[in-house]
Amino acid sequence: MILITITLLLVLAVVTLAVYVPSSPLPVVYVSKVYIISMNLTHGEPPLSYIDSLKLTHPLAYGILINEENVTAPWLGVAGLRLTLIIANATSMQYPILLKSTSVSGLRGGVEWVVNLTYPVNLMPQPLSLSGRWLVSIVASVGGFNYTVFLFITGSESLGDVLGNLTSVNGYLIEANGFKYYLWHHYLYNGSLYYGVPLPGVTVFYSWFGNDLNASFRVTSLPVVLNNLPFPSYLRYFTITLNQFYKGVLVNSTSAGVDYLLGGETDYGYRVFNISRLAPLGPLVYYSPILMLPNGSLINPSCLPMYYELTVNLGFINPAYGNVIPVTLLNEQLGVSGITVINGSLILGGYLVGYDFYNLTYVKITPLGGLLGEGVLSNACTLITLSPSDSTIRVNTVNTGYWFIMLHWLRLITPLLIHYWVR
Repeated sequence: MILITITLLLVLAVVTLAVYVPSSPLPVVYVSKVYIISMNLTHGEPPLSYIDSLKLTHPLAYGILINEENVTAPWLGVAGLRLTLIIANATSMQYPILLKSTSVSGLRGGVEWVVNLTYPVNLMPQPLSLSGRWLVSIVASVGGFNYTVFLFITGSESLGDVLGNLTSVNGYLIEANGFKYYLWHHYLYNGSLYYGVPLPGVTVFYSWFGNDLNASFRVTSLPVVLNNLPFPSYLRYFTITLNQFYKGVLVNSTSAGVDYLLGGETDYGYRVFNISRLAPLGPLVYYSPILMLPNGSLINPSCLPMYYELTVNLGFINPAYGNVIPVTLLNEQLGVSGITVINGSLILGGYLVGYDFYNLTYVKITPLGGLLGEGVLSNACTLITLSPSDSTIRVNTVNTGYWFIMLHWLRLITPLLIHYWVR
């Protein structure tokens, strides 16, 4: 009897221990990888190698580009900007990826983004091995708007390859057609080479100003004397202004005078256009309004209630009283171009459209004019939606075909020779 009782007690004890002493959970181990992405940013302009290729075949375009590039700091328009780098999956994957980093560019356009990728060590497949199409964009915050100044959807490649190439000085992204889109290029500035990454959504341009048209010539020289001053001394009385309007309200304005350095290099237009006494007004900077809205949507500029006004003013000295009277020589409303997709990957648009009095036609005021003519137009108003809830994006491009495009920069930075003049 005693033996039986002891045995039962032992069994009960064992059962009790099994119920009330749970096993310890395994801790989740995370891996963190940090990528430092450093770039020398420039405004959008063609590489020096391409400009040199125009010297014999398109001497006018070559003359404009080589002189404007040499006197214009490549970091004009990109220095001191608050810039956000975004990398996200553009196609469906096993799980969503959204990487964002914000930094402020330096006085010469240098920027450094710190991208932190943290994930569970047992996550399968590993994030760096995820393959598909990726959105890579750079968003600049200017005057209360978020301008997407670089927008690219890669071909099929891994996240590890994307991050690795972004951290490399000689890095590239894979286009939808399988070709490489190199990020870094050489530019000419002040007689020396500069190596940087151009942002297509940042445009710098000049407006070459001449006298009015006549039956024999499209543009003629400015007067020898004005305001009792000889040319080019009186050019200091000229100003050019670019105003940006959103929903009818002025949201941004930038002005410039005559660039005497560019004038001196070109003999005030004679070495380029074979016309003497022209006034190179500028440089002016504008940002392509591919806007990122607070809900994460990227909007086609042609769908926005936005327009620009380009104005040229002359301070005319009243000979009777000696006071300066502002006279408007030109006031032109500029439209905004829509979206063009290059090789199914590079998304461009939002460029100003103005009248070129030298060539007597409307042109897109951008260094990428020739390239735009080779792309595929997109009519979708919402280009991309970046959802903050699940970190995925929807891409609404019209065509992502596999095209191989030769870059024809025939009308890269088109001069505006304005025909208005005060007699």
